[in-house]
Amino acid sequence: MRLNLFFAAAIVSVASSTTLRLAAQDNYVAPSLEQRVSDPVYVSWVSQPKVAQCVSCHYQGPNAASVLGGLGSSDFSRQRELDYWLSHDKHTIARRRVEPYREEQEEAELAAMLDRLEESKKKLVEFYRQSGAPFDPTKVGLKKLPEDWIGESNLLSRRICDKLGFDVSTESGYEQFRDQCLTCHGGYQKDDTGFTLANKGNEQVGIDCMYCHQQGTNPQWVQDHQKDALPNPDKWRLLPAEVKEAAGMRDLVKTSSQASLCLDCHVGNRQKNMFVTHEMYAAGHPPLPSVELQTFCTAMPQHWQTSSQLHDSLSDYPGRDAYFQTNFPGVVGPGTSAGDTFWNTRQMLIGALAARKKSLQIVIDSAAAHPWADYSLYDCASCHHELQSDSRRQQRGFPGAPGRPRQPEWPEPLLLIAYRLFGGPGEEGQQRYQSILQLEQDLTRDFADQPFGNPERVRSSAEALQAEIDKAIAKVEALPINARTARGVLGMLSRTPIEQMLTYDASRQVVWALQVIAGELESHNQVLPPGVSEVIRSLGEPAASGVEAGLPSGRSQFIYPVGLQQDLELRAQFDPERLETQLRQLQTLLSDAAALRPSPQDFAAESADQATAE
Repeated sequence: MRLNLFFAAAIVSVASSTTLRLAAQDNYVAPSLEQRVSDPVYVSWVSQPKVAQCVSCHYQGPNAASVLGGLGSSDFSRQRELDYWLSHDKHTIARRRVEPYREEQEEAELAAMLDRLEESKKKLVEFYRQSGAPFDPTKVGLKKLPEDWIGESNLLSRRICDKLGFDVSTESGYEQFRDQCLTCHGGYQKDDTGFTLANKGNEQVGIDCMYCHQQGTNPQWVQDHQKDALPNPDKWRLLPAEVKEAAGMRDLVKTSSQASLCLDCHVGNRQKNMFVTHEMYAAGHPPLPSVELQTFCTAMPQHWQTSSQLHDSLSDYPGRDAYFQTNFPGVVGPGTSAGDTFWNTRQMLIGALAARKKSLQIVIDSAAAHPWADYSLYDCASCHHELQSDSRRQQRGFPGAPGRPRQPEWPEPLLLIAYRLFGGPGEEGQQRYQSILQLEQDLTRDFADQPFGNPERVRSSAEALQAEIDKAIAKVEALPINARTARGVLGMLSRTPIEQMLTYDASRQVVWALQVIAGELESHNQVLPPGVSEVIRSLGEPAASGVEAGLPSGRSQFIYPVGLQQDLELRAQFDPERLETQLRQLQTLLSDAAALRPSPQDFAAESADQATAE
């Protein structure tokens, strides 16, 4: 393993940095050199050139020499993003956790992995010794791999590969695993190298910085955006997103762009070979959960500043308004402020639209593929549900002949609210709202008019709906989502009919959304009626509602087997009437406050009026 000296030199120099203004505000304590070399994730990534170029600013901030040369601290970053990513986020070891091996191979695999880490550690220690850095090798604790570094998921991965016929002990079999699994679990893209049997688990152990932040092959943005901290930072900061994208930087400020990237894995993208088939599920892949973008980002945990946090940290920056107006046209303008915007609620609503767009693209791509009707295109609970007479499913009725599988149901509760916001006020808005609902109904009809749907008709309907959702995303992204809008959405969610909550995943969407909005209202010092916060918090507790709102997102938490066992048990026992009862209680509490009872048209009208109030 070749040690990247730029990376190591940057780390040595930042160790004495005195410019960690933002970090100090967060009571951040930078890890010592000894602590870094004791972390197997850090040691594994240290030789990666793609990560190395991010270190000088995003690990611990610019060093003293850089400051003297004109490169100072930046309010736009916490200057510890990479440290937080490597220390807390399981994406960094996503590949390592699914490298497939049998139980009898475990000891040899762990020994080989530790040998590789030990070799890298020796090179680091020697570099620090030669550079004269204040480093005590006796304090390095890299003696064994920690428990959260590897788990039973590796054994599960091998069993899945065996069932799918991937002989991962051969190059061709490992290529099958790479092409079908590492597109999500390892950040593999078709033009990548380093994903072969010979170096498995050695180079790319998970998702790196560039997988998310780099778009295309032009790396010019890496140098350009470092000028943020020079005497004229506005030159880069205030450039339109399309100019930055032309330089190779992915636009992750725009919510729909960020959502599209995340949803490639968490919903799917057949064009990139990111698609969990029913065959994979049958072989043992855990169910792909429903996604609420804001909740997932918070749980990652988030290593970047939210727009709300950025607004606060830029309080002394004269270009703050120009920055927000450039990146969020329509949201921030005359009579509106980024500080008054409900960014989390906004991300939740845009994320719902983006998830629907992504699922439609899977349908469109699947209609052109063979075979067309992979069972994973449909809602799992269409088949995997309780069997009883006069059930809620039977009472709800069927879009076609009984027994034909439905599309995934989990997007519906939030999607209908986002559609309402897209429609806007007045007769024209109502027509726009009804039009997009009709497109949804057309697609539902085409899925149900014959077993598994008519692929050509489904594709045509999906394309028409997707085009309208593009308009909806553009409009909602330009609306200033404020306190009244958030209260309106909260009220609508409390009135979610049980017909939209028959599946566990759909109900969890409602719970997540309620918790996002209530939390943001409280953060904006909006007083909620007595008891509302307590009820909403309890909705995410299985003992109260049957729904678990928490996500196994930390490095020490494993989806398999503990998380999966709990998830499957909750799904099997789920009774939507428990959640409906609590929502009716919430609705009663909200009805006591007139300010929390705007109609859907009211909150859509106000947001639309503000967007055109120049």
